[in-house]
Formats: sequence, C-alpha cells, structure tokens
Amino acid sequence: MNIMFASHTYMGSPFVVGSHHLSREMEKLGHTVIHVSTPLSPFHLLKWKDRDIQARFRILQGKRVDTTAVVNSVPMSLLPWEIAGPIFKRTRKNWMLPAIKKVMRENHMPSVDLLLIDQPRFVGLEKLVSPKVTIYRPTDIYSKMTGDASIASAERTLMSVVDGLVSTSGPVLSELREYNPSVPTLLLENGVEYEHFSAPTVEPEDLKPIPGPRAVYVGALDERLDLKGLKLLAQQKPGINLVIIGPVNDETKRDFAEFAHVHFLGAKKYATVPAYLQHCDVALLPLSNHAANAGRSPMKLYEYAAAGLPVVVTETPELLRRQEKFLHFYRESAELPLKVEQALAAKADRNTIRDMAKSHAWEAKVNTLLNFIDNL
Repeated sequence: MNIMFASHTYMGSPFVVGSHHLSREMEKLGHTVIHVSTPLSPFHLLKWKDRDIQARFRILQGKRVDTTAVVNSVPMSLLPWEIAGPIFKRTRKNWMLPAIKKVMRENHMPSVDLLLIDQPRFVGLEKLVSPKVTIYRPTDIYSKMTGDASIASAERTLMSVVDGLVSTSGPVLSELREYNPSVPTLLLENGVEYEHFSAPTVEPEDLKPIPGPRAVYVGALDERLDLKGLKLLAQQKPGINLVIIGPVNDETKRDFAEFAHVHFLGAKKYATVPAYLQHCDVALLPLSNHAANAGRSPMKLYEYAAAGLPVVVTETPELLRRQEKFLHFYRESAELPLKVEQALAAKADRNTIRDMAKSHAWEAKVNTLLNFIDNL
C-alpha cells in the first residue's frame, strides 16, 4: 500500500511524534511511506537564525536523517499558513499546499492509497493526491491551542471530506465529531516505542553526580507546563533532586537559580533519553491550565512507564479516563510536592509498571489503525 502522512513535525526534529512512529511501523509491515511535514516558504528565510528552520531547509536540500526506508519530505510552498490561513478562511483555497505531485514523482509513488493528515493546515491535499482513503488524525484541539480561527475552518472542511477520524484523546474526538457526526471514528491514544525505553541502559555521565531520589521531567518548558508547581516542589522538597531534560531559556534558569538541587541538563537526543529515565525514581508530567492540555495524549506518559517510572501528573479528564495504575494525580500546583513524595514512598515495582506500558507499543497501535481503515 502507498501511504502518505501529512504531519506537523518533520522527521529529524528534536521532538519525535506519533506520525514518525506510525510511519516507521507501516514501513516495517511492507508499505511504502512518504512522510510530509509542514512546508517551508520563502518567508521562512526571514527567520533564518531559528535552528529548527535551518534544519528543515537542510532536509529540503537533500540532507538525510535516519528514518529507515520512510521518505522524509520537507517541501516548499508559496505562502506560510500565517498568510495562507486567512485566505483559506475566506476563499477555501489553500496557498500553503506544496507541489506534492513533484514529491510523489521524485519518490516513485504514482498514486496514494492512504492519506493520513495530522496537520489541519494540509487541508486540500486530498484533492491533489486523490487517495483511496483519507483519514484525519488530530493530536490536539488545534483551534483552541493556537487561537487561530482559520484552523477551525480548515478542520471543518477536512471533516466534510475525510473517510474516517482517528483521534488520540477523548476530548479531541468529541470536539471534531461535532463537525460531521456521521464520519466513522477511532480513539487511538499515542503509544510508546517500548523496546527503546525498556531495554536496560548505562547511567549517563552527567546524571551520576546527582544524588537520589531523582524526579525527572522530559520535554518543552513552555506555557503548557506547570512551572509554578515545579518551583513549589523545589522550594518544599530540597531532598528531592529535580532533573529537567529539554531546551530551556535563560529566564527559566534564573527563576530556579537559587535551588542547587534543580538540574537543567538541556535537550537530549531521543536515543539517549531512556538512559536518563531508567536511572531516575519518579517522572513528572505537570500540566498547566492552558487550553491545549485538555486534549493532549502525551507520549511521555507511556515512555516514562516503559522505563519503569511512576508518574505524577496533573488531573485531566482524558488521563483520568485511562485509569492507569502507575499515575499519581494532582489538581492544584500546591499539591505537587506532596504527590511526588507519596509516589516515591509507594516504591512501586518497576517491572509491573513496564508491563502496563507494553500494551501501548506502536506495533499494536498501527495494527489497530490499519484494521479500522480496512473496515471503512
């Protein structure tokens, strides 16, 4: 089967997302896969200092990253969505779409059997490639996350033409189903590369000097993170060393500078993250009240679990629905320090936690997805 994934995040990005995993698993099953990410445009040259944009241009120019046999395409378009989006909202014409037929020709894909769209800005792509089946797979409530009315228009249009809706969380499914209640749906949470996170690893050198117990957070430090809760944890529990892995700005570093037991280790390559997790004692997923968090299906949840870690996480309807026994919920920032202490005191069996994550391996997720598509 010829499969095209239209995603928001390029392969080779610091962030490994669900479309990357699903593309690789589909390729392992013998399918031909082109992974297309949000296009660049001439306007992106104005932001050339951005390392992410530089990396995307290098892929556009032919640099290869390790994607197995999956084709990794960062195409070029005329306009960025910031300009094309309002035009689409008025005209229903999407000037952000790339020359996708050229991408197909260059990669010897004469036709597309299955088009999976993660990124609503690709609205209209289905007209260009004429797939046998089109699936919309939103991973967030994008319109609320961005506050962009043109995204809502794009999703409304997509939902009128797709053959199925596959959502990674209940809130996202409920939000999108309202646009077209007759579309077949599948709730399929994000999974985990189980072997990658569960296989035993050697303790990283920069982690060794940090005494235990260690509470670890891996990811972006932005408005979706409960930084207030993390600061309270640092203030109230000086005996717990807080390990933060991910890109961090100077302002956040200054905010935590008084705490010698808070350790910013910086961004780490995906290949090395399991080593850090496996040599910590509890994992953190502290979410703020940002609207984007309502529909999140965090991949970190099962990555933490595959490494054998109990997880202290902010209570959301989606995560409560899952009833995972390795989760320790809190509601308000002030509750986080005590919940971390309680999770450590519980001394949960790490192998038991790993077993809970195993059923969420990407291999199982892709089989469920393809079975859903076969039955449309």
